[in-house]
Amino acid sequence: MRKILLHSCCADCSWKFIESIKNYSEATEIDLFYYNPNIHPRAEYQSRLKAIQKVAVELKIKLIIPDWKPGDYFKVVKSGKRPIRCINCWNFRIKKTAEYAKDNGYKLFSTTLLSSEYQDKKKVSEIGNIWAKKLGLEFLEVKEIKKELKTSGFYKQFFCGCVYSLEERFEEKYK
Repeated sequence: MRKILLHSCCADCSWKFIESIKNYSEATEIDLFYYNPNIHPRAEYQSRLKAIQKVAVELKIKLIIPDWKPGDYFKVVKSGKRPIRCINCWNFRIKKTAEYAKDNGYKLFSTTLLSSEYQDKKKVSEIGNIWAKKLGLEFLEVKEIKKELKTSGFYKQFFCGCVYSLEERFEEKYK
């Protein structure tokens, strides 16, 4: 049996990703890694955390919650401009996930960013594969995400999570 460490950005994406890999025979045990220092404000981070805790309990999945340190995010993501900020953010979180996987005996890792409508899946996969190669791991790419799933009963967000994307959503709404 192989375990997979799955970086989790939110409950909705996690649920869809987990349902999409159920038939992946190599990974029979999934541990969620909720590493998201990019999420702002703190109330947003807490709302997403409570939702992912609910999913973990319901699916009987281990949930790993590193400290929330937004200062680390801002050190890495120095520009609010897209796509640079997004690439730096993905790289930062995927690297941390891969390092945790390596340090804790996982051979396989992935990210729910692949199931998010807000992310560039091709670039996310590229970054995941780079870190997998550097650390001697395998990055699980899921080509088909079950987007038709009705994921309800928990908090759902309307932006990717960072303060920059929140500002962009409000600008779109009020322009």
